[in-house]
Amino acid sequence: MSNRMIVIGTGPIGGIIGGRLARAGHDISFVDIDKEHVARIRKDGLQVDVPDGAFNVKVNIAFPEEIKGKYDIGLIAVRSNYTPDALRTVLPHLTDNGLLVSMQNGINPPLLAEKVGIDRTIGMAIRMGCRKVAPGHVQTAIPGHLYIGHLHGKTTPQLDDLQRTLSQVMDMEITDNILGVLWSKLTYTCLGYYGSMADASLVESCASEACRRNLTQFFAEVVAVGKASDARFISLAEYNPLDFHPSIPFEKRLAAVDQFAKSWKIEDRKGPLRQIQKGIKTEVDFTLAYVVRQGEKLRIATPLCRKVLDMIHELEQGMRKLGLQNYDELRSVSAK
Repeated sequence: MSNRMIVIGTGPIGGIIGGRLARAGHDISFVDIDKEHVARIRKDGLQVDVPDGAFNVKVNIAFPEEIKGKYDIGLIAVRSNYTPDALRTVLPHLTDNGLLVSMQNGINPPLLAEKVGIDRTIGMAIRMGCRKVAPGHVQTAIPGHLYIGHLHGKTTPQLDDLQRTLSQVMDMEITDNILGVLWSKLTYTCLGYYGSMADASLVESCASEACRRNLTQFFAEVVAVGKASDARFISLAEYNPLDFHPSIPFEKRLAAVDQFAKSWKIEDRKGPLRQIQKGIKTEVDFTLAYVVRQGEKLRIATPLCRKVLDMIHELEQGMRKLGLQNYDELRSVSAK
């Protein structure tokens, strides 16, 4: 293929997927605003550690103001709170029929579609735990799996072309239900915020049945909003989100949480905990807050989601301390 691609955001997702594409010989450039990260990549190449073997690849990387030329595919790989900035960066450099691809958490494809239309927008859902180890160095211990699709669910020649390109470097599939896949992943992302109010694993923070009952209600709020938004949930490796819908008897939902809990590990830390500890703003306003906003539109009460959202904001602002006491406070909300 001769498509020119540009990755906006060279963090773990953009670096790993984009790095694989660069190694495979595709015409791909990268953009980032982190001066140290850009300098290291320019000097030493992009270091990508993946299960099938670590590699280093020399890539073209620029700051936003240095981008030149036009690109056929813009891959948006920034955190969701930077989506407007990423769009301002990439749109002047997109060809007339160029694609925009959201490689992000949350429900971002509709924002992209507002700019280029539904046929030129592709959503991507990624199941791949990964991290930035150091400037110029990204890592994952999981092979990963991608879903891609248009919001209207149809398959287009451009979608087929992208599938052929990406399948060269990762396990992936086209879906006619990208919003359902993204909503399913969003339940897990929201769980990450729920688990990030203490420097503790879910094994500790949800050790008691009372805590797991609270988590059951939290899941129910997220899934209820998604279902009312016409999301067609899919089963994840960890659980089936529909098992938590409030139409299911509570004890059955609790049993589903208890089953999920068997997979928890004492050393695990969920979601954006490390970002909170480092004073880095999280994506909460575009993930968990999205659930709350949708709930308001649909007149679905989400008291637990709203309380977790408020707590995360307070943690980000230094107005609250991490600790298991936050889960005691959450239980008081569900008791009302």
